[in-house]
Amino acid sequence: MYCPRCATPITEATKFCKSCGLPLTQVYSYVTSGGTAPLAPAPQPSESGGLTPKQRLVLTILLFAFAPAIIAVIGESGPLGNELKHLFDSLAGLSGVLMPIGIVWAVFNYKAKMRKLRQRREQPVINPSQQPAVPGTAYQPPLPPHRTNPLSAAPPQRGSVIEDETQRLPDR
Repeated sequence: MYCPRCATPITEATKFCKSCGLPLTQVYSYVTSGGTAPLAPAPQPSESGGLTPKQRLVLTILLFAFAPAIIAVIGESGPLGNELKHLFDSLAGLSGVLMPIGIVWAVFNYKAKMRKLRQRREQPVINPSQQPAVPGTAYQPPLPPHRTNPLSAAPPQRGSVIEDETQRLPDR
């Protein structure tokens, strides 16, 4: 079998593609069912370098937590003048004060993004043919097909009698 994303040959025992990292359990269930099982779309990497929202949350919290220490180390290292050392000391103090605010902001931002993702998943999928032609108008189902043959609505009439049926008719 080959990976559907990168076409790398894979064995049946692997759970993920060794080349691109695609989870293959859904692909295996789809193939073993003969193509009748639903196949969910593969997760697409996000615009932030392939990081999930939770990974971005953790990295943001770590940045806010270590920012005072990083700024203080930069201020203490190297041949900086006294004015720059005082600047870095004040920046380290300021970042220490802003750290809890930044962490709270990161958590709220994460929750808002997860809420948007949940809402997007819960929205019903509308076929492009069902979308309104004019944005802002309500959906109207398509009209039934127009019948152009007037005879198709009439009750079926018996056609001519064939030879086999005439042999089965009672004699008079």
